[in-house]
Amino acid sequence: MRSDRLLIALACLGLLVLACGLSTSLGDASTPSAVVASTAPGAMPPPAGTVTPVGTDVYLPIVPFPPIDVPSLCADPQPPFITDFEARQVPSLPEPAARLPFRDPVFGACVVRVTDRYTDIASGDDSLGLKNEYSRVQSFNADESRILARGIAGTWYLYDGVTLQLLGQLPFGGSVDPRWDAADPDRLYYSEETRLMLYDLVSQQTSIVHEFANDFPGQTLAAVWSKYEGSPSIDGRYWGFMAEDQDWNTVAFLVYDQQTDTVIANRDVRGVPGVDNVDNAYISPLGNYFIADFSDYYCEPGQLGSDAAPCGYMVYDRNIQNGRGLLRISGHMDLALDAQGREVAVFQDIDTDHISILDLASGEVTPLWPIDFSFTSIGLHISGRAFDRPGWVVVSTHDGDTASHTWMDDQVFLIELTPGGRVVRLAHTHSLVDESQEHDYWAEPHASANHDLTRILFTTNWGRSGTEEVEMYMIELPPDWVDLLP
Repeated sequence: MRSDRLLIALACLGLLVLACGLSTSLGDASTPSAVVASTAPGAMPPPAGTVTPVGTDVYLPIVPFPPIDVPSLCADPQPPFITDFEARQVPSLPEPAARLPFRDPVFGACVVRVTDRYTDIASGDDSLGLKNEYSRVQSFNADESRILARGIAGTWYLYDGVTLQLLGQLPFGGSVDPRWDAADPDRLYYSEETRLMLYDLVSQQTSIVHEFANDFPGQTLAAVWSKYEGSPSIDGRYWGFMAEDQDWNTVAFLVYDQQTDTVIANRDVRGVPGVDNVDNAYISPLGNYFIADFSDYYCEPGQLGSDAAPCGYMVYDRNIQNGRGLLRISGHMDLALDAQGREVAVFQDIDTDHISILDLASGEVTPLWPIDFSFTSIGLHISGRAFDRPGWVVVSTHDGDTASHTWMDDQVFLIELTPGGRVVRLAHTHSLVDESQEHDYWAEPHASANHDLTRILFTTNWGRSGTEEVEMYMIELPPDWVDLLP
């Protein structure tokens, strides 16, 4: 989406809401948005096929914003790009106002704070901040007209993808793994115990897509899910899940074909060593591979897992057969498409301290950039969600030091998936993440890309370590940013 479209839309807020055609989605202080249903956080959704009643008790009083003077700097069609490897210090800046774009003073990218923890969090929600869910999750719907954000207490909020205006709270708080439909911008799926659920934003109907308990006769399950980090294939057809019993032991891996509404692969893994240490399970972007991350049950140095004795990072075919160990252990990662359209994992290589690429088909590992841990224990996350911009990923880093010692510190940047490829540094995160503060998990930036890598969401506490007071920000790039690189 072009910068001028976003900026013009932002300028149309407030007194010009009606002129911009937004009155049907915003409402006023006494009229809740029709997008949001009155269901308390953690409550069970209504039965399939019923319409959730609309009420005012958990709605946010959505009040039009005053007119915004958009800084002309962000409308510059050719922003500067920093591609060097110099350590650049985080400037001391007051926290920006919500929905007011600004230029990052060091790297020059256009940034805007999307959320406002003071006004956006609904009454009764214990969240102290709002964030994009995770680096490996797509927050934008199919046509990027809406953005999904998480309240840190497990609630979910919807924002207008053009104006960044809050639309309200969604009615399935307490449920997990919300994922947008691949084609329909009004459909949102989520996992609830052993069910894959669907919420339609227009009709406000909640329905069951598939009840997986029926695929396990004689067994009592607690959950069928990807365990927070998985997503369906790009076309939305295939889903990879793990099934867990009432003691939260993993009993099976399965692949669900939504097109035929059938479980096409169901592998019993009860008794397999290390299976209860599987961190997550999911399908690959093109639906070719089933991934099971046994990294908490890592392989010994020099060894890889096998189909009979899995450990580390395991890859199976779509039928969950022919398991292969590709890594003995892995740090944070995401799956992506390289410039040739191949399915790859981009990951923190713990054994070599590099950001590296793993080809899922061949198992070949290619180092890209060394990570310098000599100053601080840099934490980093990777987002390969920009499938319409193959060959690039987003990386976000954090630590507990206010000083930047290496070029990677405390920022969001892009890397090209080829040795010696280009690096584009975009913005400092201003997030202080102290490993001794449990609350600071929510302050990890977890930067996540949109479909074509023109918009990137990230989270920051803006230096408020230990408070859980986080906000979601967005970086916007022009659609032809690759052609503008030096």
